[in-house]
Amino acid sequence: MKLEDRNNMTHDLVQDGKLNAVLVGSADDSDTEPVRQLRQSVWRATGEQMAIVEPGSESLRRLSEQVVRISLEIADLDPERYQIATEGKRLVFRGGSEDALLRGVVYFLDRFVGVRWLWPGELGTYVPKAETIGFPDLQVDERPDLELRLLRVRQSAPLEGRTWLRIHGMGSRTSYAFGHAFTKWWSKYGQEHPDYFASPPEGQQQVREDRIKLDISNEDIDDVIIREWREAGMPVNWNVSPNDGSGFCVSPGCLAMDEPPDQSVMSIWRAEGQLTARYVKFWNRLLNKMRMIRPDVTLSTYAYSSYKSPPPPGLRVDGFIVQVVGFYTDYDQWEGWSGAGAKLFLRPNWWHTGAIAPNLPLHAQGEFFKFARQRNMLGFDFDTLFGYWATQGPNYYLIARMSTRPDLSVEDVLDEYASAFGQAAPVIRTYLAYWERFAEEAGFNIQIYPNGNYARLAQQYDLPRSTLNGAWYMLPYLMTDAVMAEAEAILDRAVKAAGAEDGEAQQRIAFLREGLRHMAATREVVRYGYEKSRPEGATKEQYVQMRQQLDAKRKEWSAKHVIWYESLAEAENMRGIPTHESRTTGWKETDSKGLGGKEMDERLLGL
Repeated sequence: MKLEDRNNMTHDLVQDGKLNAVLVGSADDSDTEPVRQLRQSVWRATGEQMAIVEPGSESLRRLSEQVVRISLEIADLDPERYQIATEGKRLVFRGGSEDALLRGVVYFLDRFVGVRWLWPGELGTYVPKAETIGFPDLQVDERPDLELRLLRVRQSAPLEGRTWLRIHGMGSRTSYAFGHAFTKWWSKYGQEHPDYFASPPEGQQQVREDRIKLDISNEDIDDVIIREWREAGMPVNWNVSPNDGSGFCVSPGCLAMDEPPDQSVMSIWRAEGQLTARYVKFWNRLLNKMRMIRPDVTLSTYAYSSYKSPPPPGLRVDGFIVQVVGFYTDYDQWEGWSGAGAKLFLRPNWWHTGAIAPNLPLHAQGEFFKFARQRNMLGFDFDTLFGYWATQGPNYYLIARMSTRPDLSVEDVLDEYASAFGQAAPVIRTYLAYWERFAEEAGFNIQIYPNGNYARLAQQYDLPRSTLNGAWYMLPYLMTDAVMAEAEAILDRAVKAAGAEDGEAQQRIAFLREGLRHMAATREVVRYGYEKSRPEGATKEQYVQMRQQLDAKRKEWSAKHVIWYESLAEAENMRGIPTHESRTTGWKETDSKGLGGKEMDERLLGL
């Protein structure tokens, strides 16, 4: 992406290599992120360090009138609003909070210095060298147009990662509440009122308590929901999204609410039915009762799982705020919910797919995000950014960038990413295209790509098909030496194209290569850790040694943001991935020979 037209610049921050600006403030300001980003970016662009001078000081009075005086001020503004103004030779940044002030500084550095924050840390921040940095007269008064901007990270995410999110404008001013709303209902009401809860099919046991569904044909639950809403002060918005997972009700009352009728009760129970109609009828019934008490109340929910499809004709969702949990192919889903009257947020699980592999469906994700933005998207909530920066970082950068710069195309953003690799930029575009083609052929998400390599290999080797954990077990079969060698060869070409004198570009190429090395090492630990893929004659001692070596390297890679060690460890533990002794079995003769793919998928569903 090119910088703003230099012909329109009327002020010089740097002219012919000479810094022409000071920061007006106190020395304490240097510890704030807006000041840090501004000073560090100018220094990296020019080699000149911007001085901080006290307001009213003799040093400030002695400055030439031509020197630009930059002020960063917290002002009485909306906490998300920032302003940038030229006032003579003053350049003033104002924000309603430090985060808003940071957004103003990023606005300036993006457009007039060309800074690109590709991944956390200094290496991931690209600052082009410049002899001259100019800017025009400015009168900017903005706040993010999306009211929710959330790329979720784990609690363990490092500070530099959280700073990266702030730089890219993540935040929220929404008053709408989301999440699975009934996770505590069984512990509160299950013993006394089992009739509130889903009826299983004959011979089936109830799912775990935080995932139990309600019998929404029982209107007694309306009274409980309304009572809880009243006790919370009758807020203008109330969350009624069903719990996650399987275990949907198959009582006669619930089945009578379904469109189409006469669906298989086992399909419904397993979360494979079509249940949008029953839930829309329930939500409308509940909303009508609540609006007798507070006429402006709205309900929020997910469009997800068995209630993902838009409502059938004739069923409206006016008064509903819906987070769409779909795929990047679900254009009709988005249009259908919008056409039925809902206000929409995007709430993808896209980044749970592919394990640690470079699963990069960049154009598919970026084009859908742009489509949703252009069709009244109020905000987004991505679950989850796990920190696999050297393999999946381009996904993260693409969405973060397009959220703050909707004027950019997917191609623009990918060109930005590649530009940080200097003369190797065209080769890096080839590298991204290689993995993008691979992602489509692999088809990590079987629901989108039922005929992809993933689906074929899962059937051939009896591996899990779930998007949540299956890709880990697929690594030995899908990420072959031949696949990896072709990617390494592209990076070899990038090394030559960048040239030995461009140290930063070489380090960034090495960063991508370390992502491949991590993936290859993890692949082998999984191969040995899972009984069904374990080489004949392998010993647990070999496995433990490999696992320990991987763990030590992961800590080194984590310090560079190749991965985030803690987030990765939590993800693998959550999914039961055999990358630790506590999660590997089959080493004793008395052990089982390993669960098959179908059994593992059933276990993940909680069935």
